[in-house]
Parts: sequence; C-alpha cells; structure tokens
Amino acid sequence: MEKEEQEGGYYYQAIARHFFLQRGAPFLLSPREIEIIARWEAASIPLSVVLEGIDRTIEKAKKRKWPLSSFSLLLCDGEVQRAYAQYRERLVGGTGRSSARDKYEDILQAVNSFLQNLPSHLNNLKPILIEAMEVIKAGEKEERERKLEALEEAMEGELIAAARNEERKEVKAWIEKEFSENRGEEKDEIFKQALIKWMREKYRVPHLLTYYY
Repeated sequence: MEKEEQEGGYYYQAIARHFFLQRGAPFLLSPREIEIIARWEAASIPLSVVLEGIDRTIEKAKKRKWPLSSFSLLLCDGEVQRAYAQYRERLVGGTGRSSARDKYEDILQAVNSFLQNLPSHLNNLKPILIEAMEVIKAGEKEERERKLEALEEAMEGELIAAARNEERKEVKAWIEKEFSENRGEEKDEIFKQALIKWMREKYRVPHLLTYYY
C-alpha cells in the first residue's frame, strides 16, 4: 500500500469513527459521504478542523432537536468550511506555519510537554511517545507516517488498558444514555472509541499524526 493510501485510510477512519460516535447508528457512510471526505482531504483540511466542524454541526442539530439517526455527514460541510476559513485566518494572523516540517515540530513540542507532566498511571505511553519522537527526528520520510500511524494505534490500546474503573463507569453511563438501543459487539466498539476519546481529552494526550495539526 502506498503512503498516500495509508494516510487517506486513517483520515477516513478517524472522521467516520468520530461521526459515528456523535451520531450513533447506522454505522455506514453513503457514497456521497465518502466523497465529501475525499474532497476535504484533497483540500488539505486538517483532521482537527474537520472534527471541529462536525462537532459544531452536531451541536446545532441537538439544539434544533433534529433526529441524529438520520443525520448525514453532508450536512457538516458548511461548518467544516467555516472552521477551515477560520483556521487559515489564524495562520495568516499568526506565524503562517503550515508545512509538514512545522507540523512535526508541533508534534514534538506537544509530546515533550505531555511527557513532562505524564500521569503515573499512563506511564505505559512513555516508550511509545519516545519512539515517536525518534521516528520524527530520524528523517525517514517515506516510512514516517506509516510508523507514526502504528504508534498512534498502539497508544489508543494503552489508553483503553490504563483507564480506571471510575473512568470506565462514567463512559459506560454515557453510552447507556446515548446508545441505549445498541447491543453486543456494536455497543462494545462504541464504548471502546468513546473511552479513547474521553481519555485523550481528559489527559490532553497528544496525537502523533500531522492530520491533527
């Protein structure tokens, strides 16, 4: 698999996972929804910006009491484009840093900062983060993103393992409230993805992929 296909796969998966977690079932995207993700990627819209646009749209839908079960990713395009315009304005108003090299510097800075205040029960993340820093500094251009993607996934597994009982209970309570109709493996997957998201946000765990910066 080529590097571009690997990156595109992660971009698609991250957006789909985030959207499903917000919307709930059905857990399939239509061809037009897949096409809109391809357009966002072709426009080089950072993953963090896309996720911000999705969150904004979902919040508006909830306020208007729209049924989320029939909610389409296509409805998020307007907020994604607005979030992207604001992102570009911030770049122009700031340093204008947007190159891949600068993004890797941002990752290194985020990882360094996190390691300085690493919670003791998340210590299993340390070797993964150190390896990620070595991958970035090694300058292996063709392999860098593939290796960082594997480390990102490994870190998610460690976050699930490190979650405390009270944290699991809190996420399960939210799942029971928001996804009461789901059962079996589907509900287990929702819980896993929600727990990863919750742990990342609570402890401000840095991402290792340039898509997020």
